[in-house]
Amino acid sequence: MQDEIKNLLQFSDCHSILTTEGIAELYKFMQKEDKLKEVCNLDRIKIRPDDGRNYIYINRKQVIGIDRADLINKLYDYFFKATLDGLYPEWLCWRRDNTNVSSKTIKENIFLWNAFFKDTAIVKAQLTELKATDFIKFFRTLLKNEPLTRKRFNDAKSVLNGLYYYAIEKGVVEYNPLKEINYRQFQFKAINAKKEVFTLQERQLLLDYLEPVNDIFSLGVQLDFYLICRSAELRALRWSDIDGDFIKIQTQLLEEQTMNDDLTFNPRIYKNVDHIKGNTDYGFRFMPLTEGAKKVLERIREINPNGEFILMNEGRQLTTVTFNRHLKVYCEAVGIEPRTSHKIRFTVASLLYKNGVPATTLQRLLGHSTLAMTLHYLRDLTPEEDTFNAMKAVLG
Repeated sequence: MQDEIKNLLQFSDCHSILTTEGIAELYKFMQKEDKLKEVCNLDRIKIRPDDGRNYIYINRKQVIGIDRADLINKLYDYFFKATLDGLYPEWLCWRRDNTNVSSKTIKENIFLWNAFFKDTAIVKAQLTELKATDFIKFFRTLLKNEPLTRKRFNDAKSVLNGLYYYAIEKGVVEYNPLKEINYRQFQFKAINAKKEVFTLQERQLLLDYLEPVNDIFSLGVQLDFYLICRSAELRALRWSDIDGDFIKIQTQLLEEQTMNDDLTFNPRIYKNVDHIKGNTDYGFRFMPLTEGAKKVLERIREINPNGEFILMNEGRQLTTVTFNRHLKVYCEAVGIEPRTSHKIRFTVASLLYKNGVPATTLQRLLGHSTLAMTLHYLRDLTPEEDTFNAMKAVLG
């Protein structure tokens, strides 16, 4: 014990006033150092000649301390206190300040974290000790307790992947164990593709119900069923975008919401931006205006003759939340399952494809950069009764 106290005193700035409490703290420090020696060669610590700071390279990254004690404490946190839970708030702020990710995406990350990972044992475990098998067990339990679609599961998993990439960049770990997992072993909730879109009958039910309703919300939904643009593009359309039988898609009305240092969000603001989703040239395109679309536009012009934008209520552009809230009311009024405006885009694409429009043409109309994305949008709109009758006629 005498030798240990002698070693402790080497780290004291003032031996003459070292208290019992101070000796206890220094003893804890020496215990940290002993534990560190099991995972890190402390003989590699060096001192900078210019400022006297201590440093060491870990996984090719430099860890620096004001002095040896400061460096030891940082190394201890690095090796024994790094958890997904600990990195999570730091990662969110890093994403906000150092990447082009939108506040909407960050909010979705927060939602997924709170829904699937917050307060679970795996996010509180030491990162350096976690293995692929730990996540396999966690995912099995998660999917057993709460069946998820493959897409929802992948959305949640992307949060963990993001945290691991951040941990690798910080030098906390060297690899991401999630990459070692074969995800085909898991059972996912099946998707009912028919429920993702409006059927032909449902589309017509809504159009018939809304035809006599003369307000901007009903007319906006009707216009959406005659076009094939994104909701943010629809709400940003200007009268000046119309050119004869076409309308130019070149702007989006996007939601902006900045995040504070405490991970709270400021109130939403909306702004029109002159770029299309994905920031690719594919998004800028001309959309044909059918006779149905033109008739709806004429009715909108009657109630909004002086607005810069086509879809405006009381001098302001419609927001996605407001649009979808009215769409839900209309769906319930005609007795069909409510869906979002984004599903109208799926519906129109599928309807055009069913009636002979080539997938490559749809790709251009949708503003997709890849044909694979376009094929993802296509759904079977054939009613089950029609399918049954067709099978009966062909197969007997």
